Amino acid sequence: METVGRLSDGVMLLSGAATTAALALAIAYVSRGLFFARGQTKLEVHSKLAELVHNSLLAFTVFVLAMVLSDVRSNLGKADDATLREAGTIARLDRELAITHGAEAEAARANLRDYTDAVTSSEWSALGAPEPALSPSAEQSLQALITGVRAVTATHPDSAPALGTLIDKLVDLRQGRLESATKSVPHVFWWVISAFLLGAMVMNGRHPLDRTSCTLITLHMGAIGLVMALILIMDEPFRGETSISPAPISKALGSVKSH
Repeated sequence: METVGRLSDGVMLLSGAATTAALALAIAYVSRGLFFARGQTKLEVHSKLAELVHNSLLAFTVFVLAMVLSDVRSNLGKADDATLREAGTIARLDRELAITHGAEAEAARANLRDYTDAVTSSEWSALGAPEPALSPSAEQSLQALITGVRAVTATHPDSAPALGTLIDKLVDLRQGRLESATKSVPHVFWWVISAFLLGAMVMNGRHPLDRTSCTLITLHMGAIGLVMALILIMDEPFRGETSISPAPISKALGSVKSH
């Protein structure tokens, strides 16, 4: 994933489709020479069974791929929505501090700006690393923000409930980002998908490999490879071209930063 994550989405999709189609054709040629060409007569007798096995392997592959694709799409959408909620929480916290006049409130607003800067720079890159993690610099900025807000609530107890609620929500949303970044597809799913797909590729060899059948195999397996590449693209919410942008958080305080 560290290597794949550096590629553009278009390259990943094309590579996934081309690689899967080429592998399917190679396995079909090998399996036909080893298993099916010599036993063509027996295969004709069991053609219905062979068709059932082939279709079942493809159906299992498509089912698992659909389930995994739905899961990664849901995780990406939830992480994107959480980023918007975090930006809204930051903006509300800044407004509450602005309403509360005083040196402590201004200092807390500066701490909040430092925190958003740390999140959109160091923490976003840390979440997109091969081993996602929260940024130590953002953690330090958050601690300073919490300390600053407590100083405000000490001098303005009437603002304590609202400020405390917003700080707690900000902490929870930050932890949720780490949960989304680490929620990738388990390796066992890829093993299962590979096993079903390999079996289907082997069964492709029961057909005579002329130009028409090779074209159909290429289109069929290329489409499956396209879906697998799409899963890889969306499996890391904070990495790659199709990743969640920190722009809503950076714009929450009016400071636009590039991702």
